[in-house]
Amino acid sequence: MTLITSLALVILIGLSGYALYLYLQLRKLKNAQNAREEALAVEQDDRKAHYRKSIHVIASAIVADQVTLTEGAIRISMMAAQLDLSEHEREHYQVFFQLMEATAHIPILDEWQKLSTRDKLRYDREREDIEKKYREFTVNAASKVLQKPPQPEQGAEPLFYPVGRH
Repeated sequence: MTLITSLALVILIGLSGYALYLYLQLRKLKNAQNAREEALAVEQDDRKAHYRKSIHVIASAIVADQVTLTEGAIRISMMAAQLDLSEHEREHYQVFFQLMEATAHIPILDEWQKLSTRDKLRYDREREDIEKKYREFTVNAASKVLQKPPQPEQGAEPLFYPVGRH
């Protein structure tokens, strides 16, 4: 009987040790997963802050008439779609999405390069006509975006430097 009890005790201690080992491995994996999730959250926050700054720069370019309304709307819409916008914020971006949709049929990038000069001129006139309809709303929306400055990243480098100052 003592032999069976001793053997049972050895097996019990061995299984307990193995259970402890598995528990420690699981805890290690959970800690690593938590660290990855935190790093991902920080990366996403940084990316969203970058999108907000970029939207701010593009909105400024729209107000200053340094970019076509269509290009600005496409760029802002693509970045705004990546943000978790509140219902109130989404209202400010709605016109950019509408202008992007209104000009979605116009080829861009490689498809634009493949067009003949005649087709490019036709699409440019069409784009300009569409932009005339949206101009006031788009510039007003860009101005509203500029009223709320982007959230600053601490220690981040500026997106651009003033000319003539070093």
